[in-house]
Amino acid sequence: MLLGLFLLLAAAVASSWSVLADLDRSLGHAIVGHPSWLVSPADTLGLATRDVGTGAVVAIAVALLWRPHRLWAQWLLWSAVGGFALQNIVKELVGRERPSWSESAFQPLTASFPSGHAMSGITMWVVLGVILLVAPVGGRLPRVIGALALAIGILMGPSRLVLGVHWPTDILGGWLLGGAVVCGAAAAVRWFALRR
Repeated sequence: MLLGLFLLLAAAVASSWSVLADLDRSLGHAIVGHPSWLVSPADTLGLATRDVGTGAVVAIAVALLWRPHRLWAQWLLWSAVGGFALQNIVKELVGRERPSWSESAFQPLTASFPSGHAMSGITMWVVLGVILLVAPVGGRLPRVIGALALAIGILMGPSRLVLGVHWPTDILGGWLLGGAVVCGAAAAVRWFALRR
């Protein structure tokens, strides 16, 4: 279902559907740079969760989980790798230009749809948070870190809107495709586990 919704949204974005473009512009003007005190924390969050930093977190988590919780580690690994690969492929296929809001001082050069930060927030940070909250990893600290990872994953999308580096539908697209990847990775890990 998530993949189907994403494909509908991607088709609307690729065809430059005017209703969607108008909605993006009106929502963007209301959100970009507002409130102004959120711009600096949003930028810090974006810098802290760039591909290298997020990849390092995922690699450490997979290494720690692999022996005692191999299926959880595989879910995180395949969600992260699949999400990263897929977002770059889709960005190239759709080729949507970034918005240029007068309220924003940020101008990334890569394609806009879907938002890579919003997508990796789901495929990496939210998955890590769920694992630490649900898997029997023991102790209170993993649960605190899990709640923090969930918050980071969810906030990554809106932070990109505050900075003005994405259209609102880029964030929605990242969430939908990220959710589809996470569900697909979970199904694949379960299927391979049951075949053994």
